[in-house]
Amino acid sequence: MNPPFTLEQVLARADALPALPQIVARILEMLGDEEVNVEVLSGHIVSDPAVVARLLAAANAGALGASGRVESVRQAIILLGVSRVRDITLATAIMDRFNAAPPFDARRLWLHSLGVAICAQEVARGAGLDVDVAYTAGLLHDIGQLLLFAFAPAAYAGVQRLRIDRDIDIVDAEREVLGVDHAQVGGALARRWKMPEDVADAIAAHHASADSGPENEMADAVHVAEVLSHALNLGGGEGARVPRLWDLSSVRMGIDWCQFAAHFPVIEARFVGARITLGL
Repeated sequence: MNPPFTLEQVLARADALPALPQIVARILEMLGDEEVNVEVLSGHIVSDPAVVARLLAAANAGALGASGRVESVRQAIILLGVSRVRDITLATAIMDRFNAAPPFDARRLWLHSLGVAICAQEVARGAGLDVDVAYTAGLLHDIGQLLLFAFAPAAYAGVQRLRIDRDIDIVDAEREVLGVDHAQVGGALARRWKMPEDVADAIAAHHASADSGPENEMADAVHVAEVLSHALNLGGGEGARVPRLWDLSSVRMGIDWCQFAAHFPVIEARFVGARITLGL
C-alpha cells in the first residue's frame, strides 16, 4: 500500500510557508563568528522592527545599574553580547513569520522549540559542540510540523488525535497517517532554504534511534535537549509525553545526569527570561 503522501509532494507545497527573511539568512551566515563586526550586525538588524523592539526590551531589562536607557541596536549588541543577540534575532524573525491557523497551536510549538533550543545549547556546550548551531537546530527542529499542517490541515488534525488516543510519539502518528514525518520534512525544508548542513542534518535526525540512525552529534544534542525540555516542562503543554531517551545519545554527549542536574536551574531561568523577551 502506497503511503498517503510522499516527501516530494509535501516539499512541493513549501511555498505555503514564507521564505526565510533576509535577516535570518544573515544571522545564519554569522553562526559561530564571535568576532562579527558590531556595526555590520547592527546594520542588518535595524531592517526588522520586531527584532529591534525585542532587542531593546531585552537590553533595557538587563541594564540595571547602567547609566541611562539603551536606545540603539549598537548599544544593545554591546550590552547583551553577540551570542544572545543572535538568539533573540533568530527567534523573533522566525516566530513572527511562521504562525499557523487553529487547530494547530503555533504558540505551543514555539514555546517547546524555545525550550529545546536553550537545552540544546547547554548540552552542546558540555560536549564541545557549536552552541549557536545547537540553538538554531533546536529552535527549528519541529519546523516540519508547520509545513505538514499547511500541506494537509485536516489530516494533521488526525495525526494529533491519533497521538493522544494511542499515547504514541508524534513521528509514529505522522508516519501512520501521512506516510512521512516532520523530522524528514523539516530536514529537507532546511536544505531547500540552504541552511547550514549541521542544522539540516540535526533536524532530520533528531527522532532517529541513536543505535539505528546515522551518527550525528548535533542530532544527538537536539534529541537529548528535546527529552530534557519535556522533562523540565519547558513549553510542552498539558499532557505532553516525555519521549524515550536514547542512551547512546547521552553517552555521545558525555552526560552524567547527576552532574548535569546542576544546569537545570540555569536552563529554567533562561527559558523564563527568553519567554518574557519574546512575548511567548
